[in-house]
Amino acid sequence: MKCRAAEGMVNRYINHTLSVEELEEFLEHISTCSSCYDELETYFIVHEATQQLDEEDSDSAFDLKELLEQDIKKSRRYIRKKKASRFLAGFLVCIFIAVLAAFLVFIILEIRQTL
Repeated sequence: MKCRAAEGMVNRYINHTLSVEELEEFLEHISTCSSCYDELETYFIVHEATQQLDEEDSDSAFDLKELLEQDIKKSRRYIRKKKASRFLAGFLVCIFIAVLAAFLVFIILEIRQTL
């Protein structure tokens, strides 16, 4: 991924609207590109600070950089869960097809025996 594409994804990352594939590419890029990570950090801090100002209970102070790191970890877990669920779904489809094929073979053999 090029920096220009990553920069265009910063707001979508913050708003959690990236697809799993985009999210994975974006996180990979910011882990190796300090410039894009810094831009994400800046936008994230502004976004979170604005959110805190909008909340009535804004007495608590947060480490916004740590909040970003937690958000990135949460996004990585989300990617792992999505990949695992896709793998499981594919595996279950394969099992279903194998069981269906075995059932059809059984039915065909039964029909042949009755003829």
